[in-house]
Amino acid sequence: MSQLICIGSAEHIDFIRNKLELESKLLQAEGVVLTINEAALGGYTFWEIELGPHKNRTGLEEGTVFSFRYSLAKFLTEYIFANYEQQLVGNLVKNHYYYFNQDEQAFILDKSLEILREGNSLRRKNSVLQLVFEYLEEHKLLIIDGFVRFRLKGYLEDLAEVVDQAVDEFLMEKEYNDFIRLLKYFVDIQDPKVERVNVLIQPNGFFQLYDGQDNIIKSDYLESFIIELADNELNYEDLLISTLITLAPRQIILHLPDAAAIRGTVSTIESVFEERVVICSGCGKCVNTKKQQKKP
Repeated sequence: MSQLICIGSAEHIDFIRNKLELESKLLQAEGVVLTINEAALGGYTFWEIELGPHKNRTGLEEGTVFSFRYSLAKFLTEYIFANYEQQLVGNLVKNHYYYFNQDEQAFILDKSLEILREGNSLRRKNSVLQLVFEYLEEHKLLIIDGFVRFRLKGYLEDLAEVVDQAVDEFLMEKEYNDFIRLLKYFVDIQDPKVERVNVLIQPNGFFQLYDGQDNIIKSDYLESFIIELADNELNYEDLLISTLITLAPRQIILHLPDAAAIRGTVSTIESVFEERVVICSGCGKCVNTKKQQKKP
């Protein structure tokens, strides 16, 4: 008694042929008798893969049948991920978010693929592998394109969620970039009120401004802004950016005792003020502040 499974595809014929031949050799090396016949019909190429009993045996062992199906299921899963995933994601972007222009769609596609690379690909692959294996247990014919379209609903839903996440990140980034452009515009039209501002930023975001002579800068605008925010949560980053835009200094020197803790704030300042920004390499003010932070 033998087992027969037929695989059909309209694409990547050489790749599938070579891969099936490789899988066949691996199984045959274990003593499995495997025969593959190829035929073309109606734009598709079909491979009839027949599993026979081990040499010198009359019947198929359960473990041999399992290994045969698992090898095919694993190959088909890898094939789907290598040759369909990017195409499926691209179709989702194009069909669900057609109102974005081509550059925006390309960005969303790249972001989606990045999320997939950084995500739990093993979980997705195992889910698809199980579906393929279970299908091969019940059916003798699997046409890859149709299987992907109609049998992988959960997998396609996972991809759709990833695309939605990528769109959310794209819109947030776009909103941020538009905001930065607006702030840069305000900076460009402002006349500088001071030549240089030293900004000492604490890890919690609290900051102190000093002029070029190391005198503390007291701003009526700063005090009024704090009063306006008295009943709300105080956002030091917004307060600092607004103050610097008002002062419009020709040069901003950032003193960062703990740069990692306020990386986002520093990035925003650099984006808005660009070449005006200088990062202090470690002056006495930075060193003393860092020592104070370490005190119990």
